Amino acid sequence: MPYAGALEQKLDQRLAALLVAGGGAVRATHQSLADELGSVREIVSRLLKSFEDRGWVNLARERIEIVDRTALEALAKA
Repeated sequence: MPYAGALEQKLDQRLAALLVAGGGAVRATHQSLADELGSVREIVSRLLKSFEDRGWVNLARERIEIVDRTALEALAKA
């Protein structure tokens, strides 16, 4: 079932909200996140890489560790 975020929110905001809701670490593939958000893996992977480049998350195989929850929360609420 797609993430129940507001449809008018940008994908980066919806992804940030989904990660924050997952707690300190999210165990999921990029594909499963894309499916939940109603997007495609390539775009979700690109967004996650940009989050990692900003120091907000650490990416590993099927695991996303939240590093800067405050930044993700701010994006989710933007």
